[in-house]
Amino acid sequence: MRATLLRSLRDGRHMQLRILSERDVRATIDMAAAIDVQAEAFALLAEGRSVEGLRSFVASDDPPGIAIFNPSVLTRGGGYGVKVVSDFYGNAARGLPRMTALAALFDGETGLPGTVMEAGYLTDLRTGAGTALAARYLARPDCRTLGLIGAGRVARNQAAALVEACGIERIRLFTRTRARADDFVERARQTGMRADIEPVETPEDAVGDADIVVAATTSREPVFPGAALAPGSFVVAAGANQAEARELDSETVRRAARLVVDSRADSLAHAGDLLIPIREGVVAENRIDEIADLVAGRRPGRRSADEITCYKSIGVPIQDLATARYIERRAVERGIGALVDIGGDGD
Repeated sequence: MRATLLRSLRDGRHMQLRILSERDVRATIDMAAAIDVQAEAFALLAEGRSVEGLRSFVASDDPPGIAIFNPSVLTRGGGYGVKVVSDFYGNAARGLPRMTALAALFDGETGLPGTVMEAGYLTDLRTGAGTALAARYLARPDCRTLGLIGAGRVARNQAAALVEACGIERIRLFTRTRARADDFVERARQTGMRADIEPVETPEDAVGDADIVVAATTSREPVFPGAALAPGSFVVAAGANQAEARELDSETVRRAARLVVDSRADSLAHAGDLLIPIREGVVAENRIDEIADLVAGRRPGRRSADEITCYKSIGVPIQDLATARYIERRAVERGIGALVDIGGDGD
């Protein structure tokens, strides 16, 4: 694509920008590919090839919402990009999606813009795929039962990824209302999810003897008691991303023999799941590892069948960049998307 852009400029033609809709994005990547891309993303992070720590949040009280800016840069001219996420809490009442996102990609050697794509689906996909990657290192190989707290878009993609990666056969689902549970079951049926789904009455029923436990909610308070976890379970917190909000209680963190995050810097700034237990003296910061170190072989994964392992996902910009670059490559290869002339001859 870089050669095409440079040739267009040399020939006196305007630059063209590739626009990818959600449908286009879905046509270029599936969950299995997304999981492999996350491994590549964290390998880049482990090698020091990715410039991180640039994320910023802008909150609004009127209307209530938040905008999140996730830039990521690959060194050695590898390319860069930014994802912008808008989460406006009153959109449901307007009949609009609460969360929307766009990702823009740029050439790393020339700075030329290349592609803009819908990134809500990208975000869902890479979040679920990131958990599935963590499961390779932290879950037991014989996992068959998922205890799922939450039934929204994050929960759906967490479940899809774990069914794909771990062969999950049963999902015990707890959510606030039966209507939300029924919606989850119907969406799973429509997408052909290969797992039996059982709505349950309490969080304890969901967690029980589950092999994997995932919390994927917007709750600010713990959503299940850590005392209910079975030995050997793999626990994932994929929802809360604010310093005073958490889905895991301190007992869950205390019982976890391994605590792993996607980003120490972001988690120690924004993840109440860990910050609150640290303040309480339940866990020390030096017990927390990064998934990049597991991928690189610098730190071990699960060490025994009985230990409880825990993964906190807050989202790392390199995940967005690596996933978007994969989507862009496939779109160019297949001629997918709309090309828009944006000018830019310059001086």
